[in-house]
Amino acid sequence: MKTSIFLAFFVFGIGFGFSQDSDLAGQHSVLTTDCKSIRGHASRIIAEASEAQLNRAVALAHLGEVEKYHTRMEEHLKTSKELLTPAQLKTLKAEYEFLEKTCKNIGDLVESLQQEFDKKNEDRLAIRDLAKKLHSEMSDGYSVHERLKKKLGIS
Repeated sequence: MKTSIFLAFFVFGIGFGFSQDSDLAGQHSVLTTDCKSIRGHASRIIAEASEAQLNRAVALAHLGEVEKYHTRMEEHLKTSKELLTPAQLKTLKAEYEFLEKTCKNIGDLVESLQQEFDKKNEDRLAIRDLAKKLHSEMSDGYSVHERLKKKLGIS
């Protein structure tokens, strides 16, 4: 009887470990997509604002995509953090704090971009500069996220 209880605990314990790893890897996979998508759409806003004439509709559509991926990034970051063991959380504390700050900064930049678009005569160069800051912020966040994944053994 003791052997079967031990065996059941061992099997379910290993299953939980694999499940946690799989769920965590999945969350970080979608976080990578979020990061890349935010950077990509920020690049498109930069390109639109670099033209002689701003294509407002296209730039706004890309801003809408940034907002969507930003919301997803916040959710995926929170969910992935909840999946960590206490030891992992301690090891990755600095990376998660940086990524949480990145999310806040991206939210602030999205808001600033929206305010610029809401002006009667938006400033194309101001939009470009804000989008460059957004792209840079996400690039830094992406680098930290890649470091975090390496520490977790996720490629």
